[in-house]
Amino acid sequence: MIKKVEGKQRKTRKDNNMEKKQIIVLDTETCNIRKTDEVVPGNNLTYNIGWEAVVPTTGEVLEERSYLVPEIFMGEWQKMQSAYYADKIPQYWAGLATGEYIMKPFFEIMVEIIKYCKTHNVVAICAHNARFDIDALNTTAEYLTGYRSRVLPDLEVWDSMKMARSIFNNRPSYKNFCAENGFMTKHKTPRCQLTAEVLYRFITQDVEFNEEHTALEDVKIESEIVFACYRAHKKMDKVLFPA
Repeated sequence: MIKKVEGKQRKTRKDNNMEKKQIIVLDTETCNIRKTDEVVPGNNLTYNIGWEAVVPTTGEVLEERSYLVPEIFMGEWQKMQSAYYADKIPQYWAGLATGEYIMKPFFEIMVEIIKYCKTHNVVAICAHNARFDIDALNTTAEYLTGYRSRVLPDLEVWDSMKMARSIFNNRPSYKNFCAENGFMTKHKTPRCQLTAEVLYRFITQDVEFNEEHTALEDVKIESEIVFACYRAHKKMDKVLFPA
């Protein structure tokens, strides 16, 4: 279960942090505006946001945060029943009661991220399958205000799935791992899956690992995927949206 982390540093050296090039790795958990069994752009409201400030070249985690968004989590209770992981709602309520989760209004979370990026050497925002998370944040902003706008800092957006595709997709050891454990797509010609869960299973060699599907816990494994890509010291495709 996610623990309260506001103000907490998980693992870092505090010397020269301002000089290190950082990225923000973030993840969102969402519910639907309109009921559907498919993931549809413009239909996802963010109720749980987690982020870490990391140095991708070294693996250092300098800051991490985890929030529930009260406008959605509490204000849109009926829509919360359509959350992709609605079975975790009791976990969130229990965590709020014990102080393990923090409520913070949506735009205060966005301002916090923007301020952090401005006062630190942050060069990009990164997420796994980042198009989904960016769309969910922008959709939430539009839902709350009536105006469509980009709510994250004006930085490059990286996709750790694209990074992993560049690094792992043609690696024989990854191909064998996916084939041997059934982690293949259902395409006519099956391909290796590149979900965060499967990539983390490969990195740790733990085929039993199951993704938590809460924002900060998922950010932690996505950060490890980024670090693993950088450790390969190879050219990779990473930019989803330019600054």
